[in-house]
Amino acid sequence: MHEVTASEHRSLLTAELAQRVVDQVRPVVTYNVNIMDDRGFIIASVDPSRLGRLHHGAVHALERRDTVHIDARSAEPDTRAGVNVPLFIDDIPVGVVGVTGTPSTVEPVARVLVLTVSLLIRQEQHLDDSRWRESALRDLLNALIVESTVSEGRMMSKLRDVGKPLRPPWTVLVARSGSSRPTQVSRHRNSVVGIENAVAVERDGTLWFLVGSSSTSTRAVVIDRLAAAGASVVAGRAGATMAELIVDVQKLDVLVRNYVSDSRVHELSEFDVEVLIGRQPDFITIDSVRRIVEPLTNTLRETAGVLIANNLSVVASASLLHTHRNTVVQRLGRIKELTGLDLRLFEDAVAMKLALASARQLTTGDVDD
Repeated sequence: MHEVTASEHRSLLTAELAQRVVDQVRPVVTYNVNIMDDRGFIIASVDPSRLGRLHHGAVHALERRDTVHIDARSAEPDTRAGVNVPLFIDDIPVGVVGVTGTPSTVEPVARVLVLTVSLLIRQEQHLDDSRWRESALRDLLNALIVESTVSEGRMMSKLRDVGKPLRPPWTVLVARSGSSRPTQVSRHRNSVVGIENAVAVERDGTLWFLVGSSSTSTRAVVIDRLAAAGASVVAGRAGATMAELIVDVQKLDVLVRNYVSDSRVHELSEFDVEVLIGRQPDFITIDSVRRIVEPLTNTLRETAGVLIANNLSVVASASLLHTHRNTVVQRLGRIKELTGLDLRLFEDAVAMKLALASARQLTTGDVDD
């Protein structure tokens, strides 16, 4: 966890936050309200002319670490009657709330304001901690993506720092929806809340989940929760070693740039061709599409895709295409005329499969022409 130093504690009470509190209470509190920093200087006030002045009552409250009452009889010429209540965060004084008026009357008001400011500071602390944890996890994910030598010890240390002491073996998953709305991302993230061995981090609109102590059953629980929340999921292998985890993370990084959400659950191993295409230079992808795919009509492209998906079976392809087998044979002949590829041959079918995958990438990805 991120340790907060004394100086960081004192910086928690900002002038912006203090003035926000003063402005909120101004319509309902008839007393003059000042909020001072940890040195006693006024940083927020109902009376703007007092900003930046040293408040002696606040200095005394900070020195005594206790409430200071000032009545009209004992008040110095430039000091007003009232009460000054020190504000502590984790037993460190960060400021003072002062309210002008009869001390016995205004002290309850001052204490309510101290509580209000304390709660707002705690809320800001929580947001800062959340941002820090998210940033630390994103840095770890980026390291896994760009480096091939991240050690297991280093990763486990980073996870302990953010309060997630996960242990091997590992699984990595990605989840996304057709919408990048924050509500959808939050819904997917919240769906795995309560699973101790899982941690989530958002990167470029995609949620990544790292699962520690990964077994087939743990992985299945995470996948089921995400699927129930309407996410499209691509899951790396269960029980991965550190080396296997790095490979899966780097494959997923390639895939998510071009993957279209379909609200289904997929194994990463289904996308070996897409990952291969995603890692090749753009000019090769473009050339493959221009030579092999662009000369074909939509009907011929569909026929080629169905044939490849059905182990080059003409009969099965004809059934799925709702046409006669002779029609499929004729189309294969036309494909050979246009591309030089005989899809009944394994090598030529592989070339067509890669070309069709390249075409999908050009449609969904960010390849530069």
